[in-house]
Amino acid sequence: MFSGKAWRAIDFGSPGDVLRLTDATWDAPTSGRVLVKVSAVGLGYPDVLITSGTFPFASVLPAEPGQEVAGEVVAAPEGSRFAVGDRILGFAPFLEGVGGLSEYSYVWEFFARPIPAGMTDEEAAGFLISFKTAHHALVDNITLVPGETLLVLGAAGGSGAAAVQLGKALGVTVIAAASSAEKRAFCASIGADHAVDYTHGAFADEVQRLTGGAGVDAVFDPVGGELGVQASKLLAPGGRFMLVGYAGGSFPTIDPMDLLTRNAKLVGVLGGAFASLNVDAAAMDRVADLAAHKEIRTPLGTVFGFDEAPTAISRIANRTAIGKSVIRVAA
Repeated sequence: MFSGKAWRAIDFGSPGDVLRLTDATWDAPTSGRVLVKVSAVGLGYPDVLITSGTFPFASVLPAEPGQEVAGEVVAAPEGSRFAVGDRILGFAPFLEGVGGLSEYSYVWEFFARPIPAGMTDEEAAGFLISFKTAHHALVDNITLVPGETLLVLGAAGGSGAAAVQLGKALGVTVIAAASSAEKRAFCASIGADHAVDYTHGAFADEVQRLTGGAGVDAVFDPVGGELGVQASKLLAPGGRFMLVGYAGGSFPTIDPMDLLTRNAKLVGVLGGAFASLNVDAAAMDRVADLAAHKEIRTPLGTVFGFDEAPTAISRIANRTAIGKSVIRVAA
């Protein structure tokens, strides 16, 4: 048995109000899991939902945020492909209400990979979910073609920034939409061809100008709301709209007649752990290979200390975070 500290929400609410650092214990892992000593934890919008009690797949108390971790294996069941001492990245069993924002964490073995050479623990912790989601959207669901144009909403967030990088690796022109000059500069730094202000009244006009009036071939939307509605109207004929999330508070209400008249497609994207196992495995292997060849890299934002977990999740909730937010647990 291993003992340590874990962040847990004692009630549902805002992170600063409900998260507590608690004592915890971890038994030996059962088949299909390994136990790691956590070096770093990647955070995302689902952690806001877990803490608030609105995560659609697991809503139990105490609530445990932290979907993905990086660390060193300290225990593995017989027959595991991992051994004690291996450095891995992977998913905590968050669908079962067991998060990884703690000093130790279980990791689903299927959703784990060795940390690629040259990748830091912080980069590893923020890598898999964002890039797997982007791959599920841009490759598994719509198959972007080199030369096409991709509009990424919320492009300075974790999943948006991963879509920017993967889009470039796939050979498309990327228009990154972000709300501040600082965020747009970040998007440019990770490879976006253009960065536009979606809070400005001329957002649609600017996208049309950049595409010569043709519109975009695909939209990656983790934001939703009215911004998603605006973006759907920027699709070129035959375009594809990827519904990835609702960080803005609601899903976009997209006009089906508008989709019909454009011969456009609306595609739902759930890239956590829900695609077929073969598709999931191929996506994880592909993005790990791209990282190993330096074609993509975790769009790391702020690295917080372990004691700053409530602040880190709050910044995601109020949409002031830039890049992938990561908690450093152990040096």
